[in-house]
Amino acid sequence: MPGAGTASSTRTSSEAIRMEPLGRTSSSRSPGQNGTANTEVSGGVAGESNPGLHKRNIYEQNGVAVCSQKRALCIATVVFATLFAISLIIAFAGPQNDCPCAGEKPANLEIEEDEEGSEPIATNGEIFPWDNVRLPNFAHPTRYNITIHPNLTTLEVKGQVTIEFYVDRETNFIVFHSKNLTINEKMVQDRKGHRLKIAKLLEYPKHQQLYLELEESKFRKRGNYTVHLRFVSKLKNELEGFYLSSYVNSNGEKSFFNGHRYLATTHFEPTYARSAFPCFDEPHFKAKFKVSIFRDRFHIALCNMPVVNTEDAGFYMGTGLLRDDFQESVEMSTYLVAFVVCDFKRVSQMTRRNVSVSVYAAETMLPQATYAVKTAAKTMDYFESFFGAEYPLPKLDLIAIPDFAAGAMENWGLITYRETSILYDPKETSTAAHEWVAVVVAHELAHQWFGNLVTMKWWKDLWLNEGAASFFEYKGVNFISPEWSMMDQFILDKIQPALDLDALASSHPISVPVKDPAEIEAIFDTISYNKGASILYMLEGFIYEDVLKAGLNDYLKSHAYGNADTNDLWAVFTKHVNRTFDVKAIMDTWTQQTGFPLITISREGNLINASQKRFLVSSHDNDTEVLESKSPFNYKWYIPLSYYTSKDPKDIQNVWMNMTDVTFEIPPEVEYIKCNVNQTGFYRVSYPDEMWSSIIQTLLTDHTKFSPADRANLIDDAFTLCKAGELNASIPLELSLYLLNERDYVPWATALNYLHSWKEKLSESSAYKLYIIFLKKLLTPVTNYVGWSDEGSHLKKLLRISVLQSAVNLQLESVVKPAKVLFDDWMLRSNSIAPNIRDVVYAAGVKFSGETEWKFCWETYRKTPFPSEKRIMLQALGATTDPWLLQRYLLQTLDRSQVRPQDVETVIAAVAKNPEGKLLAWRHLKAHWPHIQGLFGNGSLTMGGLIHVVTSDFFTEYDYQEVKEFFKDVDVGSGQRMLDQSLETIKFNIHWVKENADMIDEWLKNYLNKNAS
Repeated sequence: MPGAGTASSTRTSSEAIRMEPLGRTSSSRSPGQNGTANTEVSGGVAGESNPGLHKRNIYEQNGVAVCSQKRALCIATVVFATLFAISLIIAFAGPQNDCPCAGEKPANLEIEEDEEGSEPIATNGEIFPWDNVRLPNFAHPTRYNITIHPNLTTLEVKGQVTIEFYVDRETNFIVFHSKNLTINEKMVQDRKGHRLKIAKLLEYPKHQQLYLELEESKFRKRGNYTVHLRFVSKLKNELEGFYLSSYVNSNGEKSFFNGHRYLATTHFEPTYARSAFPCFDEPHFKAKFKVSIFRDRFHIALCNMPVVNTEDAGFYMGTGLLRDDFQESVEMSTYLVAFVVCDFKRVSQMTRRNVSVSVYAAETMLPQATYAVKTAAKTMDYFESFFGAEYPLPKLDLIAIPDFAAGAMENWGLITYRETSILYDPKETSTAAHEWVAVVVAHELAHQWFGNLVTMKWWKDLWLNEGAASFFEYKGVNFISPEWSMMDQFILDKIQPALDLDALASSHPISVPVKDPAEIEAIFDTISYNKGASILYMLEGFIYEDVLKAGLNDYLKSHAYGNADTNDLWAVFTKHVNRTFDVKAIMDTWTQQTGFPLITISREGNLINASQKRFLVSSHDNDTEVLESKSPFNYKWYIPLSYYTSKDPKDIQNVWMNMTDVTFEIPPEVEYIKCNVNQTGFYRVSYPDEMWSSIIQTLLTDHTKFSPADRANLIDDAFTLCKAGELNASIPLELSLYLLNERDYVPWATALNYLHSWKEKLSESSAYKLYIIFLKKLLTPVTNYVGWSDEGSHLKKLLRISVLQSAVNLQLESVVKPAKVLFDDWMLRSNSIAPNIRDVVYAAGVKFSGETEWKFCWETYRKTPFPSEKRIMLQALGATTDPWLLQRYLLQTLDRSQVRPQDVETVIAAVAKNPEGKLLAWRHLKAHWPHIQGLFGNGSLTMGGLIHVVTSDFFTEYDYQEVKEFFKDVDVGSGQRMLDQSLETIKFNIHWVKENADMIDEWLKNYLNKNAS
């Protein structure tokens, strides 16, 4: 917090940490070497928000001598006399300038949010002269020297930063970022080392900016300068910036205090580097970073680069300290800087080029790190070859952080992961969790090139980082494990969720203007990641992989260590297709407008007409805002339409729809055409009714005439078109009958997603009971096929998990019975369950049992050392049908010692998915909104995610009004877009039930009467 911990005392030199005196740090030697000034040791303990961590006395007993009363009196007299003398000098000399140090707010000043259009007010009440959320472009940092000491006992952080910067034009001020830092020393020097007098250092918390103005001199045009700052801050446990994490040593050893071991770690993307050290915190301000970290002897320090020097740094509060100096980094953006102080151990492996790859984890977790380190080394080799550029750093560390908000973060050379995204034990972890580790490792490695080596100029092009990494993660894993059919799974995991979200009016374009931090957070979503990845997959489809590869090599070479925007990427592809396509013109229609096209096929004799229009899933009769929202291309796209005919499925044809409709000829004997072959295009296709009938007939007769990807695509389109009112509900129902013979994972997973969603929406209609009978009928053959034995291919294992979970959900007796037997054997006789069926068995055990079984699972969750097991347990515990247990479970999320903040969404989602818990979850979210918001802050997308998981299955007008009313006066920060999308989804659900429930009821009666057996 600003202003925290500014009181200070000086210790004798033997006990002081020696930091570099201000103005003495230079690039020619390590920060901190031969330092002569004693560091100030700040008083005060950690803020009250961290009870149990205020244990300074544990260390202080060793370091502070006890003195006599008489001696204490003498010292006190000298101190008071000195303070009195200083105050007289200050009173007569007057301040050097009339502003307090940044971060120190005058006690009498109430800061109000400045109104739109009003002048920004600094913390000292002056007008803040820079009124723009973006920094001025005339000052560029070139090098940072950062020295930092996180105290894991008092939670105080002391730091010093020297920023070398270059000025393009003459100016008497610079503006940079700082958030919740108390600056207690400041100095500016020119390139010859002369001090320049500072007139003002003002802070404007709303924009998280500092304004530094010179008194007489100016920063000269094309001049190099250095700003030196000392600062203090606190380690908090907010999962952003430089923060505190902890874990319990699983062998029960009590270490440090409360049985917890503590570590300090960073998460700076998108705008949190500024809360760790003052900096130019925008992605285009790339610079070199030289870091020194103070730590005790029981810890290690990690940073983006390797350690080059470790020195004894004296004592602090009785503890012997070491200082690690790290090698200077390459030019990079502030959001990629990372440092960790912990007591972890590592496993390592070399790549083909002898780059050291290591995974760090708590010692007891280390055996689970082997898979990740092997996968990372192999993936690194593949990407170096595919991208045509060597990984430029001397090492790559991956580290499992116990408290981590995202899945992982791609910091250059020091990638941070949530434990479930990196730790894998073949005896304990399911196939799905195994695949997840491979995918996340590959995603973050892809970022070492896309994002780190070449960075977007500004966050509006975030998709250049995330879309690319989301595409290449699948190509990377596909290369390492080809038997996993990752490009079929890409359809399921990336394309379908992106199409789903992008069909909402409240979606946004891939390239979207963003200004403040809350807006930046909001675009870390399915559009930037999945739609970004999907359009790259579509692009690869029409320029082919070798051209894609050549273009990417060129792009990475041209922009290495710099920044690029979307146009730079399209330019290299246009060059490499020898201008046969104008890639920019084509792709702009996909990145610059919201949504995607619905292609409607009609037939007259031998002629097929394909027309395009924007696809919106909701009914927008009265929604003038949507009707009026403009697109630069009037909602028309360049579409690479692929198709084959019933006559020759192997002969794939391509036609271009150049922002127009198109007509082409087919042979007369063709019954149907199948468009968007293997769902490689980002669009949906609607066929005439007679073609749907032919397609369904073919599926029922011999579904293998279509590839698994095409079958998934037909299910996806049919259900979604029905959802949007473009197709009668009988068509997806008729089509789903072929599932009686389906044995492939991707089509089944696609279908189950829709079939369960219909179940939720029909739960209060007359069709509900018949629909459950229908679903049980569909699922019985495939559940018999997968069985309970943990055998078969990777995809069969994934299929087994999906269909058995669905069967438990539907209370299908043939699955529930054996699941309960397995659960009892595990609970009562300690028989282990194969990792791939644990989700199903635990959920069945909790759902169809009582409090004893629930408590047993809760204790298992608390004690297991396997992160993947913890996650499965958290999901299973939400399956109980006992409202009292569900209520107790939800209350555990308010206690971070029971449920880590990063897992709160998992728990609430598990309860919300349960029909017994849906309204309890909503009530919990409303009742404890301020507390939950306190866990994550408004800067986190988690709040939007929570709103979505709790409300998106609501389907009555009453629910809609209640959600709308509750959030009317609530600031959800970056969750606003997801709130809008959730409200739109509820509105759509209401409409869908009204339009379809009776028709589905009619169809089910007919079908079940005919097939009574």
